[in-house]
Amino acid sequence: MKIQLSISLLASDRPAALERCLDSLRPLLMQVPSELIVIVTGTDERVRELASRYTDQVIPFTWRDDFSAARNTGLRAAKGEWFMYLDDDEWFEDVTEIRDFFLSGEYKNYGTAFYKVRNYLNWDGVQYFDFYALRMCRITSDLRFENPIHEELVPRRGASRFFDAYVHHYGYVVDKKKADAGKTSRNIPMLLENIRKNPDYIKNYVQITQEYYVRGEWDKAEEYCRKGRRLCRGKAGAEWYIQWFQVYWVDIQTAKGDDESARKQALSILEKEKTSELARLCLYRKLVLLGTRLKRHEETLRYGNEFENLLAYMGEHPGLWEEQGYGDINEGMVKKPQELVLGRLRCAEAAFYLENSEGAAGFLKLLPWEDETQVQKYYSLFDGWKEQNGEVFFGILKELDKDGIQNPYLMFRAVPLPDTSLDTREDQTKEPGNPDTFLSCINRTASLYLQQKILEEAVLSGMELEKFADALELESWNLCIQRVVENLPVSELSLSAGIGEAAGKLKEAAPLHGLWLEKLVREKQLLREYPAGDELVGRLAGYSRCVLSYYKRQYREEMFEEREGASLPPDCRFALYTAKALESMEAQKFPEAVHLFRLALKCYPVMTGVVQEVIRQMKNRIDNPARNAGGEFGMLAEQMKQSLSMLVEQRQYAQALPVMQQLCTLLPEDLELLRIRQRLLAKMDEQKGCEGALSVL
Repeated sequence: MKIQLSISLLASDRPAALERCLDSLRPLLMQVPSELIVIVTGTDERVRELASRYTDQVIPFTWRDDFSAARNTGLRAAKGEWFMYLDDDEWFEDVTEIRDFFLSGEYKNYGTAFYKVRNYLNWDGVQYFDFYALRMCRITSDLRFENPIHEELVPRRGASRFFDAYVHHYGYVVDKKKADAGKTSRNIPMLLENIRKNPDYIKNYVQITQEYYVRGEWDKAEEYCRKGRRLCRGKAGAEWYIQWFQVYWVDIQTAKGDDESARKQALSILEKEKTSELARLCLYRKLVLLGTRLKRHEETLRYGNEFENLLAYMGEHPGLWEEQGYGDINEGMVKKPQELVLGRLRCAEAAFYLENSEGAAGFLKLLPWEDETQVQKYYSLFDGWKEQNGEVFFGILKELDKDGIQNPYLMFRAVPLPDTSLDTREDQTKEPGNPDTFLSCINRTASLYLQQKILEEAVLSGMELEKFADALELESWNLCIQRVVENLPVSELSLSAGIGEAAGKLKEAAPLHGLWLEKLVREKQLLREYPAGDELVGRLAGYSRCVLSYYKRQYREEMFEEREGASLPPDCRFALYTAKALESMEAQKFPEAVHLFRLALKCYPVMTGVVQEVIRQMKNRIDNPARNAGGEFGMLAEQMKQSLSMLVEQRQYAQALPVMQQLCTLLPEDLELLRIRQRLLAKMDEQKGCEGALSVL
């Protein structure tokens, strides 16, 4: 049977990556008449061993800074009708489309084929951009790779097939971490040498511009971008390169922070130079960004509309994407979901500032509202609009409502609330603060921000919180209700009314949710209400009991005894130490109490002010004999105050003075004694000739 496909890959010292790559090729190798050629460029014996499990064609290659040389080694060994190549850090998601291309005989109608390379921007696999890479070609006698770096297959003959099939590639994540010491440091010297040898080869200028751009060396990137643009003038077949330099020229100016120059350059290119539809899309989007930065709202709106109109045109003529795409200037880059969302938000915001509700809604309608993961991060931005101009904001909501867009944020913000700017809306048919609507919204959203806002409005509207607690996992509830309590004024935090009363009711239906709410209320009261004396001690004791009750419902009892709860959360350990410190304080073991308080603060320093005040008052108690004496001392002190008052009333100031001095030492905190002392001073001041006695005081 004739071999239809030769698959060649370069394998460096990455056995784990190679295994994933080879495994993804298994269906092609099993079902299509094909061969596998592995060019080993490293020294790791595990790579050779692994490659040998899949093929007998494992060819060693001594690396010499020339990718084309390595690729051509595999090409020369190929016996198939077609040649396909990839790297060991790439792996296919699904090869069905490529398999069918060969099994159906469709491959006979084409000369080249492209599949997508999905380049990820971080390790979570969420952000990426796709671009079509020419990786497959019919084998001819003159087929070869050119260029030592960023190699390409030439000559290209015949029609091209574009596959939706793609390979995963995380190489750019690595480049971000090691840009200077990694690939760019390796690639730039190779490119400079190739430019020296082939000064008229345009692609080298594309690649070195990009390498310097990645490194953030804007002046160097600009220098080679200029040179590349000059080489393109009047050169046939340079259309792809021309559009690439047009776009990157503006990108470099923007990256340098010269927004006005970038804007003028983009406008000049659009006005004076021949541009492809793809290049115009990129320039329009850049002008939207620059208009936002420069606060040119009319311009932002204008080029946003130009972008959307041209994007729709490209949708009607999909072949243009394939015809005009080159490198990272391609359909995948233009349609990157996050970039589309940001561009449309910028245009909507520009329309908002221009008080154009309909225009703003037009761009917002294009957002992927059905996929909340893409839009939820902007809920706070929309709320900012509401605060700046409620009339325009609700005008936008009204326009969005006409399209019946389903989204929990839009649903929540469309509900009129009492005593807010929502009263200005024409549509007041819905019941203000409808609990069912709020619950529906909180159940439908995954946004912690929106959950918190809904919960905050529910609290302010006096709604029962039990159903909201049922709707939220404990962790989400804790985060949301914490922000709600932080935003409430201290006057709303009474434990006998308002949210405090709600916490008491909630403890019956959802004990953990209710205890956490009570804990937050008590903590804020301690920090913000400045209680003193016995009230401060009592509140601190109540707070500690609440915290311990919350955590004892979740942790084993023995965890509270092991090394003072070392594995428990910080606020729980604080409560443990504080409870013991208060017991020691009550037993007048003051040094022990101070030590325990200090240990508590190491666990939960947010309570530093509260604990310092308790220690200060404890010190006063130590220095105050009356606090440490028994009942008989108190009775004697009262008799002495009565005698002192009589002496003052009878104007026997000389006799009153020594009694006053003695009592002030014994009762430094007694407020009644403080008032008597002030009366005595005033009376003595009225009498001439008492100045000597006054000096004693």
